[in-house]
Amino acid sequence: MPQKISIEKAKPGMKIAREVVNEAGMVVLPAGKELTESLINRLSSMDIDYIYVEGERELPPKDKVFEEIEKKFMKANDSYTLLIKKAIREHIEELYK
Repeated sequence: MPQKISIEKAKPGMKIAREVVNEAGMVVLPAGKELTESLINRLSSMDIDYIYVEGERELPPKDKVFEEIEKKFMKANDSYTLLIKKAIREHIEELYK
């Protein structure tokens, strides 16, 4: 499944999942092309901010995600909001299995 990443996170060896187009709509890199350091530099110099690469999305550490959930729901005390929080926590647990 393609994932959208910033050009700063691009690494040599990654494969382009969707063609990269410039502001004028011209294809500057076709899908399937493997990135090199020079291609990454060229895309960056062309003000390409994001690209789509092949592969699974990298998940942040689970404990960090749960920390963020706790922060977001810190003031929650009504049953509906707490139910939403519980559903989110269960969904996150499933993602990390």
